[in-house]
Amino acid sequence: MHAMNLKGAGFEYLNGLQLNDLYQLEEELSTAWKNGQSIVSNEIYDKVLDSVNYEATQLKADPYSFAMKKTERELKNLVDFLAQMHAKGTPLVDNSVWDTLNQEWNIRILAGPNSSTSYPSNWIAMSLSETPVQLISLPRASQEFQDLSKYFSKSLQKTAVVVHSITRIQNLRIWHIFQELHKTIPNNIQHLIHGTSSPTQQKLIIHHGFYHSFCPNGSIGDGVYFAVNASYSNNDPYVLKRTAHRRELFVCRVLLGNSMKGSFGLKSIPQDFHSVFHRDGAMNDMFCIFNPYQSYPEYIVQYDYV
Repeated sequence: MHAMNLKGAGFEYLNGLQLNDLYQLEEELSTAWKNGQSIVSNEIYDKVLDSVNYEATQLKADPYSFAMKKTERELKNLVDFLAQMHAKGTPLVDNSVWDTLNQEWNIRILAGPNSSTSYPSNWIAMSLSETPVQLISLPRASQEFQDLSKYFSKSLQKTAVVVHSITRIQNLRIWHIFQELHKTIPNNIQHLIHGTSSPTQQKLIIHHGFYHSFCPNGSIGDGVYFAVNASYSNNDPYVLKRTAHRRELFVCRVLLGNSMKGSFGLKSIPQDFHSVFHRDGAMNDMFCIFNPYQSYPEYIVQYDYV
């Protein structure tokens, strides 16, 4: 179909073709060539291959940014096409790329096109129709920066702490999903710490929440983990090291609801509970949730200490 359209319309037919269309066009041209048919000139065929390679490289280099440029229809067509190719035993992308695309589509469905655009009063104005995610660097003189810096420094439990920057994450879609869950889970929200040593994983958390962050074979369950104190997460392999002296951790809002003691191998919890904890002496030092949307990644703190 694409091949015949290209033959009839000429080079201009490539205008606006999405990656899934280009893959299909390449396959049609290659099949025709193997059958002794020359539908288009070698020059046009080379341009088709160049388009496929360029778009595929963009997708694999940054699947999130690639997906964000697509309309819902374009993204759905791409996800469906890649799923079909995977089912045929000829996957075109690796699992990490596929997972990112699929989760971006799932979040669009969960958030919905008509989702409420209400957000915290301290956020800078934004809307789903413009960009669903903004990263706001907090002014050092602001009360928000001062309060977070004081909380984090105390939580890190070091002699002296320098907070280089605090970035507020404004993700309207993840916030909406978090608020919807809040309507059904008892009001027990705490500020907790989460860390990852991977810049790629950090970006996924910023844009998709903690969907990609499950910890298999964890000590209190196979879920997403959060520390009560930054001192716990300030260790390998949890902390992101930007330089030898600059580290980054997330400060998160976590909807704990009713919490029970966790255990190794736990994959789900009883219906009336929403999280599990680990206790160090008389105090809880760690929590685990099994629905990743029960947590909202609110800030990234970049810091150093002695």
